[in-house]
Amino acid sequence: MKKKDIVEVIYQNSEYKKSDIQDIVDMVFDVMGQSMREEEKIMISNFGTFEKIYQEEYMGVHPITGAPQKNPGAYRIRFVSSKNLKDIINKRK
Repeated sequence: MKKKDIVEVIYQNSEYKKSDIQDIVDMVFDVMGQSMREEEKIMISNFGTFEKIYQEEYMGVHPITGAPQKNPGAYRIRFVSSKNLKDIINKRK
């Protein structure tokens, strides 16, 4: 599902204008991105937790040449789903 699909589903199930929904969805993702830049975690009840983690520099192998290469350290995002989301995905509810 893409962002435009999320907007469409909300539009079909509400009385709001599509442009207003698009603005709100964009705002939510902007706030989440800004929060991840400044803080460590975003916790959404009954959905899951997004956490910014730092992955240290490590040695890897170039996929084409097979030569060793140094991969620089970088921030990554880890998502841990809530029990509720796991139950929905596994059709336990």
